[in-house]
Order: sequence, then structure tokens, then C-alpha cells
Amino acid sequence: MSSSTESVLDEQGDYQWPWCQMGHFGINFIQSDDSKAYVEGDLTRAYIKDYDLLKASKRPKPEETEELIQTDLSEMSLKEDETEALGEASDKLLDEKDRAFEVLPKWSSDKRKGKKKKGKGRYNYHSFKEYWDVSCFWLTQLTWLNDFGEQMTEDNRKELTKQCDEMKPIYPIDHHENLLENSDYQNVTKKMIETNPEATFEEIYAEHCSIIKKQSEIDYHIFQTKEVTRRCKDMISRVKRLGYAPGFEETQFPAFYNLEDHSKIREKPVIKEIRYTIDEAYAKKFCGADPRDEKTDESTASTSDINIQQESSSQNNITNDNPSEIRFNFNPETEQHLIASNAEKLYANDPEISKYYWQRYRLFSRLDEGIIMDREGWFSVTPEAIAEHIADRVVRHNVSVVVDAFTGVGGNAIQFALRGAHVIAIDMDPVRLKCARENARVYGVEDYIDFICADFFDVAATWTMDKKMAPKVDAVFLSPPWGGPSYLKAKEFDLETGCCPNGVDIFDVSLKISPNIAYFLPRNTKVSQLTELAIKAKSRMEIEQSSLNSKIKTITVYYGKLAYREKSQKEEN
Repeated sequence: MSSSTESVLDEQGDYQWPWCQMGHFGINFIQSDDSKAYVEGDLTRAYIKDYDLLKASKRPKPEETEELIQTDLSEMSLKEDETEALGEASDKLLDEKDRAFEVLPKWSSDKRKGKKKKGKGRYNYHSFKEYWDVSCFWLTQLTWLNDFGEQMTEDNRKELTKQCDEMKPIYPIDHHENLLENSDYQNVTKKMIETNPEATFEEIYAEHCSIIKKQSEIDYHIFQTKEVTRRCKDMISRVKRLGYAPGFEETQFPAFYNLEDHSKIREKPVIKEIRYTIDEAYAKKFCGADPRDEKTDESTASTSDINIQQESSSQNNITNDNPSEIRFNFNPETEQHLIASNAEKLYANDPEISKYYWQRYRLFSRLDEGIIMDREGWFSVTPEAIAEHIADRVVRHNVSVVVDAFTGVGGNAIQFALRGAHVIAIDMDPVRLKCARENARVYGVEDYIDFICADFFDVAATWTMDKKMAPKVDAVFLSPPWGGPSYLKAKEFDLETGCCPNGVDIFDVSLKISPNIAYFLPRNTKVSQLTELAIKAKSRMEIEQSSLNSKIKTITVYYGKLAYREKSQKEEN
């Protein structure tokens, strides 16, 4: 093994949790202003487990509490034999030598090369020029033979027929399968001969070739439009089986939109061309085969479930008329209601919090050492194992300063700091920010985090206006409120209406701070909207599913240099 290969393995093989590439795509768009855009990205999945934290909660199962608590531990974790079986199945998907967490670039490269081999169906021509190069002789000569064969000598007719058979392309487009039965290719130069009987052979032949080429180009574009639309539908079907919500509308497919009609206003980018490779082994095993994935599991899938009304009330508390009431120092005597270990008694009559309490150690493994949270914090904090993995992905490649734009009670900020980053934690709720600072102290990283109690939009505007005051930010992490647990009941999560505030506006503001963005979102977020954000960022993207204990919970979308990019052979050498 060469030293360059070893360096790649060192860089990609040290993740805490295994993750792998399930697919790759590239999409050419035509935007509303007729400009072109290209988005390239990957579909990945991280396999995260926190059975030890889940079991550490030691949740009792008395009859009187079974109805109160919606999901039992036995439903949230697999039995030991099921876990072993799942592990064996996962190992079969990843070659022993080339497991994703050990040799990601080599594994993904090998898989992609294998996909480049000719599959079922016909060859996909990349342009009309490519198609014309392989079919021009056959098209022009066969149609000429059809029109003027009777006027040829028998020997010439046989010779031309033989040449046409030899030069026929292996994969003609649909319109040319039965070329001689197509009325568009019969008597193509008859009109010219009738109007200009004095025309020479050379003039007639030149006109014939010109007409055939124009008609072939029209046919090719019709064929290509249908092919792109077919591939769009196929990709959407495959992406669904992987557990994503595509979000693309039929009006974005070329067959449902006339790209030549510039008078019609395009509300959404229209797909002009699409290429993709998707390994469906992951879909069959981890999506379709597990009926639990279809259930709404609010107790584990929700990680930013702040109810809109609760969020609004929290924001109103910030702008009260008596700022002196806002205190950032935690007082354990007067604020016992914030102590997380007291939650069982405090929220005894609150079934929504109770189900989170019975998973408390998966939220913070050091919860009993002084972790504090308000009621909204129980809904909004990212499970520790997922937060660890996100930090593992973000804090590398010279990323040393991270902005946590909606820090909440600090779950993600703490993990970024534990990975060695300096964190700027922003939240407009003083109580939650107080919790975040105290929780950072529990984990011993309070000196590595700057806490700012303000609206992220205001902070970003200040930094944008005054570049001298703005810190040098390497990456921005976004985990805004998702509008409450009801988001899981929707088929697709809309960034604009689901997030509070508008998720697209959040991204636009973040882009002014850094091109490197990690966006933590519900698993059913529209892929179409995420690709539109990539167009704005002018960068590649990666949509990573977090498979927590073999069940897909959330996605994290990486932009800029945070997105996975397979290294070329030239870069490795």
C-alpha cells in the first residue's frame, strides 16, 4: 500500500461511527431566469448506536405507566440476537477489506466504477452530436435508398443495402427503430425535385442530408426529453426507497415543460439532465424491510421538536419590559425546576416529557452530574450519539471555529468543543442559553464556547455589515426549531413553512458567514429544496441519514467542504 493511500485511509477511517455512501447524483438545472446550474452530491448514511445510554435509563414497566409512556424500551431497541443479525447483514453489504468506515474513498470508487458498465436498456447518448456521429451514414443512406433505390442498378442497390446494415447503430433512438415506416423519413426530397426539376444530383443529395439531420435532431431531443423524465422518475423512486422525501414536482421534469418556451415563468428550477448511481441494497434492508420505519416514533425521531406556540412564548419572554429579570448564572436553590435529574417528579403529570425522561441518558450521558434543561430543552436537544457524529464530521479539514446558530441547551455545541473547535453558541432564549452554559461546564468545555443571547439574524447582519468585528468562521451548524412533533405526520417536510423561522432564509443568512454549512433537519425534508440551497451556495452537497440503532431518525445536509468528496487519483498521488 502506497503512502498516499495510507494518508487517505488515516483521514477517512477514523470516524467514531461507520458511515457509507449509498448513492451519487448530478443534476443540471435551468433556473427561472434561464441561467444554468449544476448540483452534485452524495446520499450517505451513518450507523449510530446508543443502546448503552438507552438501557442506562433503566425504565420501569409497571402496568399503570404503560399507557402513559408511548414507546417501550423493547420497541426502541433491538434484542441482542436481532442486533447481531443486523450487524452480520450490514457487514455483508460492505466488503471486509473495504468497509465504509475503514476505506470509504476506495469502497465508493470501486462501486461507482462498477456502475459505469453498460446496464439494461439502451445506451444514453450525451448529445445529439454523439448520436449523429454514429448514425449519420445509416440515416442518410437508408432514407436515400428508400427514396431513390428503384432508380439504382441492382448491384448498387445491393451494395448500399449491405453498407446500411453494417453501419446501423447498435442503439438507435425509439423514433428510428422502424425508420422506413416513419412518415417523416419518406420522400424527404420529393418537394425539392418537384419545385426545382433542374436540380443536380449533388444539390439533391446535399438537401436530403440537411433535411435528415434536422429531423433527426428534432427526434433526438424528443427522445432525450423522455429519457431524462424517465430517469427523473426512476431516481425519485430509488431515493424514496432509501428513506428520503424527494419533493420534486412533475412540472420540473423536461417532458412536462417546454424548455424552448421562454415566455412561461418558471417558479422552480427545471431539470435538464440527470445522472445518478444508487445502491438499493441499503433501501431493501434498512427501509422497506423494517415496518417500524413507517411508524411515527416521536420519542426518538424528534430532535428539534419545539412547538411553535412554545417557541413564540419563549421569544416573547426575551423582549419583556424588565431586562433585569434575565439572569445567566444558574442558581440551584431557586431554579431546581431546571435540574434534569429532577424531571421525573417535576413532569410526573406531563406525558410528553415523561417519554423523553425515560431516554434521558441518550440525550446527555452525564445528565446526573448537573445537566439542566427547561421544558423545551427536552424536546429540542440532539441525542448525544448523533451530536457526536455530526461534530466528528464537521470538526476536521481545518475547521476550528464553528457557529451553532440555534444552540438550545447546548447538546451540539458541547460536542463541537469536545472535538477541539472553538464554538460561538447563539440563542435568543436566555433560559436555554443559561442551560447551555451550565451543561458546557458539566462537560468541562465552557472555556471553549462563547455564548451570545441574541437573534441569529441580528448577529449575522452585524457581522456582515462590519467585517472587522466579524470572527473568522470556518463552519455554521443549523438546527432550527422544526415546529413541533407534528412534522413527522407530514409526508414531506417543507423548509419554508416547517422551520420557524423560514429555513431557506436561515440558510441564506448563514451563507454570508461561511460557505461550509451543516443543516440538521427532519428525515422527511424535501431533497428538491436542499438541492436549491446547493445552487445558491454554488457547492456540492451531501445528505446524510442518521441511522440510530438501525432506524433512520434525522438527516444532516453538508455543504461546502463539509460535504463528502471522493478524492481523485491525482489528488491521492
